Amino acid sequence: MLVKQKENKMNKKSKFDLMDYMSEILQNFYDKNGLEHMCALDSQYCGNYKNQEQYKWLQRFCNTWDKVEYRYSERM
Repeated sequence: MLVKQKENKMNKKSKFDLMDYMSEILQNFYDKNGLEHMCALDSQYCGNYKNQEQYKWLQRFCNTWDKVEYRYSERM
């Protein structure tokens, strides 16, 4: 019984979570570009980007985030 509980805990920890993965992608984007870490939508509105390419990346990221978030909300 104890072994089964440990396996269940390990499966929960190792389960892939798309929202976590997207958060990591955003954090990597900020690190790579030397930008302040914040919500991607806030970054667009307050000018937390250095060029048009970064702004467009943030727009695409937010569009994708919205789709993933909608998909998650539909499951619940």
